[in-house]
Amino acid sequence: MTGNKHPISRRNFLAGAAASSALLAGCTGSSGGSYPSEDMHYIVPFSQGGGTDTYARKVVPEIGNELDVSVAIENVPGAASLKGTGELLKSKSDGYTFGGFNPPSTPISYLVHEPSWDITNLVPVATYARTPYAVFARPELEIEGMKDLAKRYRSGDLSKFAGLARGGIVHVAANVMKSEYDLKYNRYIGYDGGGPAIKAAISGEVPVVATTDTAAMSAVDSGKLDPIAILSSEGSSVFEDAPSPSDEGLPSIDYIGQLTRCMFLPKGTDTKKRDKVEKAVKSALKHDSVQQWSKKTGNIVEYGGHEKAKKALNDSIETIPKKVDLQKIASE
Repeated sequence: MTGNKHPISRRNFLAGAAASSALLAGCTGSSGGSYPSEDMHYIVPFSQGGGTDTYARKVVPEIGNELDVSVAIENVPGAASLKGTGELLKSKSDGYTFGGFNPPSTPISYLVHEPSWDITNLVPVATYARTPYAVFARPELEIEGMKDLAKRYRSGDLSKFAGLARGGIVHVAANVMKSEYDLKYNRYIGYDGGGPAIKAAISGEVPVVATTDTAAMSAVDSGKLDPIAILSSEGSSVFEDAPSPSDEGLPSIDYIGQLTRCMFLPKGTDTKKRDKVEKAVKSALKHDSVQQWSKKTGNIVEYGGHEKAKKALNDSIETIPKKVDLQKIASE
């Protein structure tokens, strides 16, 4: 006798050990436990300092706080944002990697460059902001809306139209406006970023520039530029009184006139994990730190669920090839 009234058999001991191991696995997240139980990873498919990166560094830490984990942000630029997007899509579908890009910008790159993977296989999580593009001009030109702008180009008063780099979303939007609004500019000039493009318009190097509403906010506030048209029928929270083409009775170009900032998970990620991240995004956008930053900087935050993110991506993939000759634009 060992002195134990109820000695533990080897079989019972092993069963108990297995139960303890399963409990420990649930705590560490290695098997079927509460999600998330490990630190996460967020991919920004653009360089540091741009709009997408700026949003990520303000919003993503609050998402981590909601999920009670740390989230490491990694910039993976290259191939017009396709390098990072492809890495996101091919990451493990365990819910511990997610990332963001902004239809229709990255979908345009996808349609032009035709990578081997299918961007629509990403699992949409949420939208967190809407960034309209807008057209701006120097105040002394006294341009009043898109119809007046088109008239100035037709008459020969204006010839140049400026925006961001050729082959990108602003260049595509300029071509759409050329056909939809009879915006017969003779020369498109692309700049490496909104800052240089705005500076060129202020200096008189170009008469008109298209960029995001937030990029031109300080130039308008200082009286150096006027907003001519907001290229989204939803308007702009920055320039609430500026008209959209729709306000003038012109066709909407919403499919190309604004960025819908979205977050995605890799292909095959479980929808229950998606739902948890989606809920965290919604709560994070309400945090005082995010709201105060938005108010101070003009970087608007607007929550939308996974269905809105899915629609933004799919609409871009389906609509843009029907409306725009992307191969022609890419070869210009």
